[in-house]
Amino acid sequence: MILAETPEQAALWDHCLTRPTCRATDAQGANLNLPCDTAARLTAEYRQARRST
Repeated sequence: MILAETPEQAALWDHCLTRPTCRATDAQGANLNLPCDTAARLTAEYRQARRST
């Protein structure tokens, strides 16, 4: 079980682990890193929260 450090990190993990766009992989299983506006926003919020502490 992975425990999130912050609510922002939990939101990012919840989104990226459940969305097909964020989880898309190629034939070898490597993540395709497809663009996702929601993941980008959540990442920015997580980074901002880390800077604030």
